[in-house]
Amino acid sequence: MFTKKGDSAVLAKLGDAPAQYREIGERLHSIIRESAPSLEPIVRWGIPFYVKDGKDICYIKTDKDFIAFGFGESVNPAYEEGATMHPIVWNVTALDAPTEDTIRALVTKAAS
Repeated sequence: MFTKKGDSAVLAKLGDAPAQYREIGERLHSIIRESAPSLEPIVRWGIPFYVKDGKDICYIKTDKDFIAFGFGESVNPAYEEGATMHPIVWNVTALDAPTEDTIRALVTKAAS
């Protein structure tokens, strides 16, 4: 497994995304870094991850047809007690203020 570390490695990887997803990916990166500066950005398996103490907290996955934002199963901030399904990944089609606020809250909770 080859790992590249740092903001520049993550931004370079996100820069490879199709134009419509590149801007979303770069904005997601900014939101994650602003919300949880303690997370270390890395690229592993060709995917930007944000880790803390060796544990995957969240990630951004780009493809030619989508961009996905998700969390590691063990730190899922969207977990709801009593629910029978728990979201861990979302396909992001646009970022508006309410969506950004939701992402900030989830990242902050997951990283704490």
